[in-house]
Amino acid sequence: MQKLVNQQRFGVEGNFVKKEDVKNYIQRVKQSNPNGVVLCIDTEKGTQEKVKTDGAFNVYLQMNEKIFIDFLGKGFDMGAITKGKENHEAWVIDWEEVLFVTPNKMNQYRKHIISNEEYVNSARRRLQHLINIGYKKEDIKGKIPKTYSPMSLSIKELLLDEIILPLYIKKEQLLKDGLKSFGVQGMILDGSLFPIEFNRKERFADKSFFAERNDER
Repeated sequence: MQKLVNQQRFGVEGNFVKKEDVKNYIQRVKQSNPNGVVLCIDTEKGTQEKVKTDGAFNVYLQMNEKIFIDFLGKGFDMGAITKGKENHEAWVIDWEEVLFVTPNKMNQYRKHIISNEEYVNSARRRLQHLINIGYKKEDIKGKIPKTYSPMSLSIKELLLDEIILPLYIKKEQLLKDGLKSFGVQGMILDGSLFPIEFNRKERFADKSFFAERNDER
């Protein structure tokens, strides 16, 4: 009898590459999973931007359990969140409460707020990182605020309306496809969402510290 092939779906880390580097990227994916499929998208202008962002987000879904939201503000990209590099705002919403959440009520589910000291340290590291990867000081001057501003109502509305609710409604199909837990990450550019990666649980920092609710200032 022919052996059944494991059909579980999972993601490999996304990457921005030049067209001439696509072949090497395909080889990387095939080494990870011989049955892997590479989806190549000719990215829109601005999606590789690391400075002129209105923030970065991660929405991680544990189907029928919880939805985790992570956000870090202006001048940061999603690597600062998904790779656990920096402190960031965080929310946890119970699955059965999703339909009752509005932008004005989201802070009821907030688990972590960035302190001024935490933000200043993150901003310093961010500036140094940008310089290390080739940005000139004059190009990043003023792009990262000196003080942190919490996630705006407009960004909360974008995440709820364009990511969380559509995926919540598609629960049955997602479960049928074997997607029991996954995350969507990206940035906010010019007031619009740019979801960039769609990944499995192993890609994210541990969320066990959300077991107890922190200060809800």
